[in-house]
Amino acid sequence: MTPPDSKDSLAPALADWRVAPPRNPQFRSAVWARLEGARGTPTWSSYVRGHATLVAGALALAVVLGAVTGREQARARVEAARGQLAASYVEGLDARNMRMP
Repeated sequence: MTPPDSKDSLAPALADWRVAPPRNPQFRSAVWARLEGARGTPTWSSYVRGHATLVAGALALAVVLGAVTGREQARARVEAARGQLAASYVEGLDARNMRMP
């Protein structure tokens, strides 16, 4: 490999190149504000503690809805069993179905 030609080198051009960005006196405070904002993201437990009434209300609503739904399903099963039991009782009393020993 041959070394690059010094006439074609970018070193002189890069040595003369200077960047002078405009100064922003609020730069540090903006950076710290962003850092503090990122640090303040709540965890799940801190969110629950912060919104305790909302979480408790949702939990109570879920329990009540579950209880009402379970009660209705149990009532439907009891009615179905009661109907089946009554039908089998009436069928047993029917003289046409009785067997004599």
